[in-house]
Amino acid sequence: MSEHPSVTASLPHVVGESYDFQTIRTALGGQPLPPNFVIHRDGAILGVCLGMMWNPLAESDPAEVWVGRKDPLPKWGVKLAATTGPLPVYVRREEGGNWFYIGLHEVTGSSTEPSDIRHRLKPPVITSISRIIYLKRIQVVGTPMDANL
Repeated sequence: MSEHPSVTASLPHVVGESYDFQTIRTALGGQPLPPNFVIHRDGAILGVCLGMMWNPLAESDPAEVWVGRKDPLPKWGVKLAATTGPLPVYVRREEGGNWFYIGLHEVTGSSTEPSDIRHRLKPPVITSISRIIYLKRIQVVGTPMDANL
């Protein structure tokens, strides 16, 4: 179970709607600290924001989070891979654009296998990945955020 279930249960966000990053971080109760792909407070991950440029399979099923190698990203990748319970996921489809809420997801696994990582590299944009994290959608698209909690 998430360490902050009341945060996700009370979010007003609607699947398919867009939000600016600060609105998301404030709604989730996150601290204004990097890395920005995970919204977090006191070491607990509260939600995920994935730019499609860096995570081109973020809207796939399963969704994939491609964690970079630059510090502190690998550490947060390990934490995300170990996270249990529902996580709100947002994607930014174009650089500089708003973030679209795509629903609640759960971590189903991760990989650090070089063979898994190698075929996902897309130079010159994506040149290093430390971990791939797989997320399964647990909220039906088009339902209010708290309908499945």
